[in-house]
Amino acid sequence: MNPGAEGRSGPDPGRGWTGLRGGGLFCLGLLLGASLLPAQEPAQPKASQAPLPTFPGQIEQVTVDVVVTDKKGVPLSGLAQNEFEISEDGVPQTVVSFEAVRVPPAPSATPKPAPRVSTNQREAEDTHGRTFVVLFDDIRLTAAMAQRAKGAVADFLRSGVREGDRVTLVATLAGTWWTTRMEAGRDELLALVKGLDGRYIPDNGRERMTDLEAKRIHIDRDIEAAQRVQRRYTELGVTQQPQTPDPQQSRLFATSIDPYVSSRAAEVYSQYRVRSRTTLAILQRSLEALNATKGRKSVILISAGFIWDPNLEEFKRVAQAARRANTAVYFVNAEGLKGMASQFTAEFGGALPETDLGFALGEDFWDAEGAETIASESGGFTVRDSNDLSAGLKRIADENGIYYLLGYSPKNPARDGAFRKITVKVPGRKDALIRARKGYYAPSDIAEAGRQRQGVDRTFQEALDSPYEMGGLPLRMTHFVADETILGKARVEVVTEVDLRALELEARDGRYRGGVEFLLLTAQRETGESLRYEQKVELNLLPDTRERLRTTWFPIRREFELQRGAYLAKIVVRDMRSGRLGTVVHKFDVPDLSGFRVSTPVLTDSRPEEGEGATPGQAPPVARREFVQGEELVCRFEVYGAQKDGSGMPRVDMGYVARRVDGAVLKAVAPAEIRPTSLGKLSRLFRFSLQAAEPGSYELVMIFYDHLSGKSLELKEPFSVLGEGTLEQTPSRTGG
Repeated sequence: MNPGAEGRSGPDPGRGWTGLRGGGLFCLGLLLGASLLPAQEPAQPKASQAPLPTFPGQIEQVTVDVVVTDKKGVPLSGLAQNEFEISEDGVPQTVVSFEAVRVPPAPSATPKPAPRVSTNQREAEDTHGRTFVVLFDDIRLTAAMAQRAKGAVADFLRSGVREGDRVTLVATLAGTWWTTRMEAGRDELLALVKGLDGRYIPDNGRERMTDLEAKRIHIDRDIEAAQRVQRRYTELGVTQQPQTPDPQQSRLFATSIDPYVSSRAAEVYSQYRVRSRTTLAILQRSLEALNATKGRKSVILISAGFIWDPNLEEFKRVAQAARRANTAVYFVNAEGLKGMASQFTAEFGGALPETDLGFALGEDFWDAEGAETIASESGGFTVRDSNDLSAGLKRIADENGIYYLLGYSPKNPARDGAFRKITVKVPGRKDALIRARKGYYAPSDIAEAGRQRQGVDRTFQEALDSPYEMGGLPLRMTHFVADETILGKARVEVVTEVDLRALELEARDGRYRGGVEFLLLTAQRETGESLRYEQKVELNLLPDTRERLRTTWFPIRREFELQRGAYLAKIVVRDMRSGRLGTVVHKFDVPDLSGFRVSTPVLTDSRPEEGEGATPGQAPPVARREFVQGEELVCRFEVYGAQKDGSGMPRVDMGYVARRVDGAVLKAVAPAEIRPTSLGKLSRLFRFSLQAAEPGSYELVMIFYDHLSGKSLELKEPFSVLGEGTLEQTPSRTGG
């Protein structure tokens, strides 16, 4: 349970650990892609508090990011604020904020390593960092298209992104939804891209019917389209020629559709709807996840495209999501350079009737109209008719390398939820091509309530899907890998700490009362399998406990059983009284469990009796890596996989050095044998004083040596020492 919580806490009945794999409509493998969240009932924020992040129309200033290129598509730099004109619904607006952004032309040489402790309270990141979501639409990609697209995405990750960019890789069916900060996360994404495949198998049989034909026949009841298919089916021997005295007259005056063609159209259209709704639903979620994100945001849809079908409500939802998120969608058509239409190939039999040639030739211009329309309306563009997809992605990266942020306060203050059309011009550059979002939706409390889908807590869902952490509640998170379970997996404890000072607590009857609700998810990068735990915790704290937790923060500890691999954990925590929200993401590895290894060392200054749920006599694990001068630091660990002698006992030595990062030694202990238990288990708990430690950054270096196998290990645990009385006033920024 939760150490330090006095009162009731427990998991929601019927919930708990849930293994989730990709393969369903919303079953995206990563933590963010688990099934949609059950509805919560959060307390409403008080009027005096800042509202939770939402779409840009709810703030006083509307920000528009604008890309200006010449006719060749080369971005134009050096434009000034007075060169832009912006209007809303035809009414000129005054630009009150302006920034010209230019991304460094080349990737950095040394990416930052992943931290030992992750926190959402780091120093502000580069505000010029861009956000890319690469949506790999494997439900519409053939194996050949996927291979071409994977190479282009890999090139984009190697040369198109820069330090500080955030990249999310999403696959429609493969169970992938992985976010990382570049450039440290490049290898992670490249490994994921390598494992993607195309899942679409085209129908090349004689009864083949395109999605556009099926839609026109089944939905529009288009007689001419049905007759074209009927003639093709007759030529291929699928159906027989209708018995009419004058076929030409039948073509002109027909009023019915052949039953076989009609039923085939219904079948093909049904399959199209499933694929399209899957793609559009994931695209909508990808856009909604960017609502609270600032800066330049782009979704790159890599797909074979889909037809425009206004009968699907999802098209409207995607358009609205793109406008609310102020995000450009770029469509990269992975079909590449195409020759003649497939109907002209020998496998489809004889030549088409002369009357149908024009329609067959024009079909390729309409089979991706839906994806192209989404891209155009959002301020992006389409890459098509090229086998060099890398060049298309480079163009997208280049366009997002030079852009302008224009902010204005709308002259129309009405909160009516209406769509406001935005027009941006650069009058002095007649040859300039301008790409910017075409508008936004004005704020409306009623409209926002209508967006809340039944069974989905939208605030939690968007926080989970977002590539950025939210800092409304300060959080820090780390992990501890321990022993192997009977299932051959590692016992892993994920520890999150919440800054109690940010929670709204009510003083009543000598106690402090409040509560938090959280959702914790872990996902394996290689398989996409994820585990989820959600809980509401009511706090009922005595004054002494409250004061202690204001310094050490409120801990949330959860144990998982995980197999070897790379993992990502994300938690969303909400204060039930104020509605404040915090999220943090932590990446870690579970090592090979078969060799000589050591558990993740627990480093703490907490006393064993202070941790509910901790093994008696053991110091509880903490995420904090900042300790106060004068305290006693405790370290504990276990050793696994050491070779044993004839009596079944191992012989392992361990020594350590605690030193400042500049090399000054605080404490050094020579290697000494770790005494095994009667069962041959190895563990040790040692402590040393920080009385003589000057404030600053330190590391604890531990050396292990197995006498029987000759193997050795070295572990380094970073930590910081703060001056007395400064811990409570200092937000944790320890990154390892």
